[in-house]
Amino acid sequence: MRKVCLLLLAGLLLLPAVALAERGSPSGGGSLVVSDANARLTVSGRGLIFGHLNRGTITVVGDYKPDDNTALSTVSGAKMKFSGNNVVYTGSDVRFLFPGGKYTLIVDGTGIDISAVGTGKLSAVGKFLPDDGTISVDGGVPQPVDSITTVLTYGKGNANSAGKSR
Repeated sequence: MRKVCLLLLAGLLLLPAVALAERGSPSGGGSLVVSDANARLTVSGRGLIFGHLNRGTITVVGDYKPDDNTALSTVSGAKMKFSGNNVVYTGSDVRFLFPGGKYTLIVDGTGIDISAVGTGKLSAVGKFLPDDGTISVDGGVPQPVDSITTVLTYGKGNANSAGKSR
């Protein structure tokens, strides 16, 4: 019974995020899913992004620009500090939500799970562990994060979603 209640609660919490994603997502928006990554990820995009990391930092580069003034970002489980024009969150069991707008995030840590809806670009470099997690774009087959810089785009105009650069 407890699991059913938790699932219902999780569903209720995600409904507003999904509604905002639908409203704020540009036409032709896609998706990004990062699962259990141990890496340094740079995600630049427009739309909704949320996630969790076991331990590490999230750097919001420049200003997060929400689509409307009611879309407030939240980060829990982390201490915040300012570094120039950036905001840096550091902690354990960190959860974050940027509910619609333009963003650039650098997520560096372990146990990273990210979901994004909209359009954007991801750059990822693994931490040289045996399993550095997986990345999937636009519903495609998950691919492993590795120590080579992986650059992926998702969403509108994404004819070729995967590419590796060295």
